[in-house]
Amino acid sequence: MKIPKSVKVGKTKIDVQQPDGFKLDKNVCRGAYYRSNNTIIVAKGNPERNYLYDADERASTFWHELTHVILQDMGERRLNANERFVSEFSDRLHQAIKTARF
Repeated sequence: MKIPKSVKVGKTKIDVQQPDGFKLDKNVCRGAYYRSNNTIIVAKGNPERNYLYDADERASTFWHELTHVILQDMGERRLNANERFVSEFSDRLHQAIKTARF
Protein backbone atom coordinates (compact mmCIF):
# COMPACT_ATOMS: atom_id res chain seq x y z
CA MET A 1 0.00 0.00 0.00
CA LYS A 2 1.23 3.46 -0.80
CA ILE A 3 1.12 5.72 2.28
CA PRO A 4 -0.56 9.05 1.46
CA LYS A 5 1.14 12.40 2.02
CA SER A 6 -2.03 13.77 3.59
CA VAL A 7 -5.62 12.83 4.40
CA LYS A 8 -8.67 14.78 5.47
CA VAL A 9 -10.67 13.66 8.50
CA GLY A 10 -13.74 15.73 9.16
CA LYS A 11 -12.66 19.28 8.43
CA THR A 12 -9.02 18.70 9.35
CA LYS A 13 -6.19 18.05 6.93
CA ILE A 14 -3.68 15.61 8.40
CA ASP A 15 -0.13 15.64 7.04
CA VAL A 16 1.69 12.30 6.93
CA GLN A 17 5.45 12.24 7.36
CA GLN A 18 7.74 9.25 6.85
CA PRO A 19 11.10 9.85 8.52
CA ASP A 20 13.83 7.22 8.40
CA GLY A 21 13.40 6.59 12.14
CA PHE A 22 11.34 7.96 15.00
CA LYS A 23 11.67 8.26 18.78
CA LEU A 24 9.02 9.27 21.27
CA ASP A 25 10.29 10.00 24.79
CA LYS A 26 13.61 8.24 24.02
CA ASN A 27 11.78 5.10 22.83
CA VAL A 28 11.93 3.96 19.22
CA CYS A 29 8.39 3.92 17.80
CA ARG A 30 6.86 2.92 14.50
CA GLY A 31 4.50 5.88 14.48
CA ALA A 32 2.55 8.59 16.26
CA TYR A 33 -0.23 11.12 15.82
CA TYR A 34 0.42 14.71 16.86
CA ARG A 35 -2.87 16.47 17.38
CA SER A 36 -1.07 19.77 18.05
CA ASN A 37 0.06 20.07 14.42
CA ASN A 38 -2.25 17.53 12.72
CA THR A 39 0.55 15.19 11.74
CA ILE A 40 0.86 11.43 11.52
CA ILE A 41 4.38 9.99 11.67
CA VAL A 42 5.09 6.61 10.05
CA ALA A 43 8.73 5.61 10.50
CA LYS A 44 10.51 3.85 7.65
CA GLY A 45 12.60 1.83 10.06
CA ASN A 46 14.48 1.47 13.31
CA PRO A 47 17.98 2.90 12.77
CA GLU A 48 19.14 1.66 16.20
CA ARG A 49 18.64 -1.93 15.03
CA ASN A 50 19.52 -1.24 11.40
CA TYR A 51 16.04 -2.49 10.47
CA LEU A 52 13.68 -1.21 7.77
CA TYR A 53 9.98 -1.82 8.28
CA ASP A 54 8.38 -3.58 5.35
CA ALA A 55 5.46 -2.08 3.42
CA ASP A 56 2.92 -4.08 5.42
CA GLU A 57 4.34 -2.89 8.76
CA ARG A 58 4.28 0.74 7.59
CA ALA A 59 0.71 0.39 6.29
CA SER A 60 -0.38 -1.16 9.58
CA THR A 61 1.20 1.75 11.46
CA PHE A 62 -0.56 4.25 9.21
CA TRP A 63 -3.99 2.67 9.83
CA HIS A 64 -3.31 2.55 13.58
CA GLU A 65 -2.47 6.25 13.72
CA LEU A 66 -5.36 7.15 11.40
CA THR A 67 -7.70 5.30 13.75
CA HIS A 68 -6.50 7.61 16.54
CA VAL A 69 -7.22 10.62 14.30
CA ILE A 70 -10.73 9.40 13.47
CA LEU A 71 -11.62 8.64 17.09
CA GLN A 72 -10.29 12.05 18.12
CA ASP A 73 -12.43 13.70 15.45
CA MET A 74 -15.47 11.77 16.69
CA GLY A 75 -14.87 12.90 20.28
CA GLU A 76 -14.33 9.29 21.40
CA ARG A 77 -11.70 9.98 24.05
CA ARG A 78 -12.22 6.76 25.97
CA LEU A 79 -11.84 4.55 22.88
CA ASN A 80 -8.95 6.68 21.61
CA ALA A 81 -7.06 6.09 24.86
CA ASN A 82 -7.65 2.34 24.63
CA GLU A 83 -4.58 1.11 22.71
CA ARG A 84 -5.92 -2.45 22.60
CA PHE A 85 -9.11 -1.28 20.89
CA VAL A 86 -7.19 0.98 18.47
CA SER A 87 -4.80 -1.84 17.56
CA GLU A 88 -7.51 -4.47 17.14
CA PHE A 89 -9.70 -2.15 15.06
CA SER A 90 -6.87 -0.86 12.88
CA ASP A 91 -5.54 -4.39 12.28
CA ARG A 92 -8.94 -5.42 10.95
CA LEU A 93 -9.23 -2.26 8.86
CA HIS A 94 -5.77 -2.89 7.40
CA GLN A 95 -6.70 -6.50 6.59
CA ALA A 96 -9.98 -5.47 4.95
CA ILE A 97 -8.29 -2.87 2.76
CA LYS A 98 -5.35 -5.14 1.93
CA THR A 99 -7.61 -8.00 0.82
CA ALA A 100 -10.25 -5.92 -0.99
CA ARG A 101 -10.82 -6.96 -4.59
CA PHE A 102 -12.41 -4.66 -7.16
